[in-house]
Amino acid sequence: MNELQFFSDKHQIEQVYIRYCELVDAKDFDKLDQVFAADKYGYYWGASRTHSEHTRDSLIAGMHASLGPDSLCGATAHNVSNFRVRIDGDRAFTKVNFFAVHRGRGQFDGELCSQWGTYEDELVRTPQGWRVCKRNYTNILNEGPIVTVPA
Repeated sequence: MNELQFFSDKHQIEQVYIRYCELVDAKDFDKLDQVFAADKYGYYWGASRTHSEHTRDSLIAGMHASLGPDSLCGATAHNVSNFRVRIDGDRAFTKVNFFAVHRGRGQFDGELCSQWGTYEDELVRTPQGWRVCKRNYTNILNEGPIVTVPA
């Protein structure tokens, strides 16, 4: 792969993460097809350190449940940084740091939950652009109340 192609792909991949943050913060979860491949599955290690696998549809349903208007989570601010990207043809492997702040609602009104961690992903090039097809999500540090939604 030539250098120009690498930097073009890397930029497009970074935009996938930025779009993810925009969609989650806007609570526009139904547009996450702009981020995740249809057959996407992930290994999500949250604050509870539990393992689960997701299709894109189940991931979107989980976002509605845990961050949507009927949840205990109000406004959020998600940020990504420190992009490490390795590209192998139509596959890419990344490690990206995240920082997210969540404002509580209901019984958590007035409280903030902050989380720091990493997304370690595999992405695939599709006709619509790069999409995450595998994710290992790790919370490294949490501050504030952690609310989990029963599966």
